[in-house]
Amino acid sequence: MTWMPRLAGLALSLALAACSGSETVDAGGAHAGLREFSIDAPALTESSGLARSQREAGLYWSHNDSGGPTAAHAFDEAGHLRATLTLGGTINLDWEDMSSFTEDGAPRLLLADVGDNGAIRPLLTLYVADEPALPAGNAPELGAAPLRTLLMAYPDGPRDCESVAVDAQEGFFYLLSKRDAVPRLYRVPLRPALPLVVAEALGEIAIPRAPADATNPERINWVTGMDFDPSGTRLAMVTLTQAYIYERAPGQAWAEAVQRSPRALDLPDYPQIEAVTWTADGAALLITSEGSPTPAARIAVTR
Repeated sequence: MTWMPRLAGLALSLALAACSGSETVDAGGAHAGLREFSIDAPALTESSGLARSQREAGLYWSHNDSGGPTAAHAFDEAGHLRATLTLGGTINLDWEDMSSFTEDGAPRLLLADVGDNGAIRPLLTLYVADEPALPAGNAPELGAAPLRTLLMAYPDGPRDCESVAVDAQEGFFYLLSKRDAVPRLYRVPLRPALPLVVAEALGEIAIPRAPADATNPERINWVTGMDFDPSGTRLAMVTLTQAYIYERAPGQAWAEAVQRSPRALDLPDYPQIEAVTWTADGAALLITSEGSPTPAARIAVTR
């Protein structure tokens, strides 16, 4: 990177920090608690969703996006591929995010086929599956069928989405729109009475927007992933350049918590950051980007 783009990036970071209380970064935009690595999973080239394991600390799941196999890949923080899980009886029209949660004492994975660049899909599909225990062996190939499949529509018409997160304590999963001028938050019950449900619209969120003269405003404005922390008190979301963290008070609804200005963290300069999850101890974020091998980073988050 030459010095001119670096200075431009620093200026943008400082501008966003003024709006949102960004944590300190160095002149290169690197976070003090950053550890980068790559994932040794040749089939994972367009990492679009990310979820921490509910079975094993330091284990994560990711998947490719539109048109890819209906598979999720497990890996550890050393970047080693641990397993591949193929979800039978499903279609990957545009898998854009995943999440993990515990239900009835069992670890679950939610895979969200919610991408819709042209805002033309009347119905979206979400799959809930058991998170498998990983047997001993060298990156085994596993298979499973969904426990349940949910069809969902928005109450205000189709829209693109790449950000889904589960709040199992509440019994809802949340979605955040991508291409709206200001992202809109929605929620759907984890166990709706019918397999076809209309999401509840919760309104726009408070989030920094790109300057009017920004060359590529979508790199700042488009939210491409989100996740709740293990305590259920913090929400992290990422754009292609920033991470934002919202905190909620006891008893506060998420719809209210996201009306406050978030903390901001600069992200590494990766090709296309589309996924985020919290570590099992809530001390850091893990992010991934499209690429081969898949770039990944662990970013410490202070309280």
